[in-house]
Amino acid sequence: MKVGWMMKKGIWIPIVVLIALGGGVAMAFALNGSDDIALTDDFTSSFLDPEVEIDEGFHYFQSEKNNFSMWFPAGYYLSDDPVQYESKRHFESLNMYEKNVNESGFRGHIQLKYRDNMTEHRAHLQLNRLLEDLSYEQQYEQLQTDEVTIYYGSSYFTLKDKKGVTYDPNDHFANRYFALVQSNDTEEFIVITYRLACKDGVACEINNDQESRFFDTLIQNIRFRK
Repeated sequence: MKVGWMMKKGIWIPIVVLIALGGGVAMAFALNGSDDIALTDDFTSSFLDPEVEIDEGFHYFQSEKNNFSMWFPAGYYLSDDPVQYESKRHFESLNMYEKNVNESGFRGHIQLKYRDNMTEHRAHLQLNRLLEDLSYEQQYEQLQTDEVTIYYGSSYFTLKDKKGVTYDPNDHFANRYFALVQSNDTEEFIVITYRLACKDGVACEINNDQESRFFDTLIQNIRFRK
């Protein structure tokens, strides 16, 4: 539904229900621990806490400045390139890449940006920018829990006559997912995007339901630490 920032009512769902909804996707992404780049890559594994039990196929991740925690997907690594990784008290920027082409023929790229000291007005501007860049005709959904409010959506993007065109994900498979996760109690938010790129630009099969559940699991398990 196309809605404005203040006009759409949130859907109140207890957090335990959200976790249950996201948990069903875990097995699809489970990997043998010894082969998991998230565990074998020194930089990535330094952020993971194996003592925290979460669903199979994910790892418990805590940011360098302890601003937030999340579920980090198996098979992904965190870039340590200074251009792609930045950690400061009020700002963190992370890029996570899927190491191998998965069984569906694509690789995933997750980008996350954390900000604090953000007023409602600045959060509003950030959401509008996100919708302009990644949504189909400003469409998004809103979800509210005890701790956060989540604005999220998806779209299908391709090139047509050398120009970028965005289509309704209900008519095509989605290859871009986006969300703004805003704390209900503090002036913090996280913007997270998930892009799917087919190998060598060749068309590949993407399961909308599976990838939507995967993205839901990511955004529903972000926790602000302050």
